[in-house]
Amino acid sequence: MAKYEQPKSNRDRLTFLKRSAVTGPQDAKSGNPYVSQSTLVAIIAFLPDFETAVNAVSEKMGARSKEVRERAAAIERIGLYARDLWAVLKRRASRLDQPAEVLTFYQLPLDGTIPKPTSQEQWLTLAAQVVKGDADAVAAGYPAMINPSAAELQAVLDAARSESDDVAMADRAYDKAQEAIAALRAQADELISEMMAETRYLLRKKDAAGQRRIQRTYGATFTYLKGEPIDADDVAAQEAAEEEAG
Repeated sequence: MAKYEQPKSNRDRLTFLKRSAVTGPQDAKSGNPYVSQSTLVAIIAFLPDFETAVNAVSEKMGARSKEVRERAAAIERIGLYARDLWAVLKRRASRLDQPAEVLTFYQLPLDGTIPKPTSQEQWLTLAAQVVKGDADAVAAGYPAMINPSAAELQAVLDAARSESDDVAMADRAYDKAQEAIAALRAQADELISEMMAETRYLLRKKDAAGQRRIQRTYGATFTYLKGEPIDADDVAAQEAAEEEAG
């Protein structure tokens, strides 16, 4: 037997309630009130705040994803500059016959093995140490690095830190949006459950397929067991989706 599928996502809840807010008054106007007026009034009054909260979650999630991508790109740029600096340093040390110890100012071991940080925080820390190491090397009598210089590495480090701060702020905004939607989710579920209970009662004299057909117009969806006959409405919807998918 087809089973009613409770909406699981905030967007599905919103779609359900918006369908109900449109269909309910139309049915009442035509003399087929399958949902009480009080429930319809409650749904219609609830929808603006809920839709705003649902859209805010999507917006803040998108903004956070953007900041995360930008931070990753900034960290990758640190790696590019740092690896170039290390390569130039190693060639310069060999060309000028400098002692291997000069490498340690720049966070390289005596054998010149290039570090392989595994996290963004490690890259931020390492880049800062390399910049400081260049100043220490100059103080010890070695020439400052060029192409790239420590100043250039500092610039990309500053940009990456700024992007990291942006991610933190985007996280806070997303968390607040999630808190706001959480406070409304239970109310949305209660309204959906009330609407379904009312339609079941008022449609009790119709056969099961007829009940589901009307409930679908209010936003309800149904699932089937493997091999179970599928309602014509769901077959048509499935075929339309497959055709659209191409």
